[in-house]
Amino acid sequence: MIDRSYLPYQSAREYQDSGMQKWMGFFLSEHTSSLGEEKYRVDLSSDLNRTEKLLLLSQLYVGHLKGRFTVKQKAQKVTLLGEVREISAKEVSLKTYEGYRLIRVEEFLSIHLLEEVTYE
Repeated sequence: MIDRSYLPYQSAREYQDSGMQKWMGFFLSEHTSSLGEEKYRVDLSSDLNRTEKLLLLSQLYVGHLKGRFTVKQKAQKVTLLGEVREISAKEVSLKTYEGYRLIRVEEFLSIHLLEEVTYE
């Protein structure tokens, strides 16, 4: 019980707080809106750690092989097709069909060898 004897008005001194009940409407609306946001959330996690990313990128670089890269770009997933042209510990230069792209290593979400189709 909270001591409100110092308050000048009787109604304030006898006030009974409804506790958590007064917050339930707030929590319900917050929960509903967060569920709506969850539906549109894009998973930007990667199964690869930094070392694995650099290993895969360097293998593509050394073999002059084309790859399919999923990268994080402005809270979205973007898929790029291209070839690793330069590589450093922090960033990678990719030659794509649209031109060159400089991408930070941590922005790579997945890296796959792009198998070329040959017609004989």
